[in-house]
Amino acid sequence: MPALVPARLTEIRDLVADLATHRADPPPDPAQLLARCEKALTDVLSDRAGLLSDLGEAAEELATWTGTV
Repeated sequence: MPALVPARLTEIRDLVADLATHRADPPPDPAQLLARCEKALTDVLSDRAGLLSDLGEAAEELATWTGTV
């Protein structure tokens, strides 16, 4: 089951918008922005890993069900 709920996806999209804004006018201390980026990347990669695992399980179940194993 994906970990990224719609609210978290919205937060990550907002972060992308913030990054575009800060490209022209970087914050004096980028630590908070970098921490948000790190957390977003961690969440996205974790969600990806979960989806790949789920996809593999679904493929195995489908192969078993259709008799192609």
